[in-house]
Amino acid sequence: MAAAVDGVLNSLRSRYEAPARVRQDVVQLVGQIRSLLPKTGHLISNDGSESTLLVLTGTIPITYGNATYNIPIELYLPQAYPRAAPICYVRPTSDMTVKPGHHNVDGEGLVYLPYLHEWQGGTH
Repeated sequence: MAAAVDGVLNSLRSRYEAPARVRQDVVQLVGQIRSLLPKTGHLISNDGSESTLLVLTGTIPITYGNATYNIPIELYLPQAYPRAAPICYVRPTSDMTVKPGHHNVDGEGLVYLPYLHEWQGGTH
């Protein structure tokens, strides 16, 4: 999987402030959650600007009650990572929905978690 990560990072032509750190963290994560695949993706910010970033797409296992669910996500790494927090979206399949008013996921699928909201780049 490291080769796939390297291919994506090479295609982004050093857009990252800390490409070695990005590589290290992504290789470690995709080694732990093998359903995540590195790709390039376009992220449009609230101000309308568009960035081409490394994005991990796939599913992550979430335990709720006594069941485990595989939740489809897109995890974008901003150019300032690890100084800036990853940006995560839940991307429900056609037969899934996010509960309206969910306290951790907004209507667009953007994930809100204290860990991400309180991100301090020097500590991660």
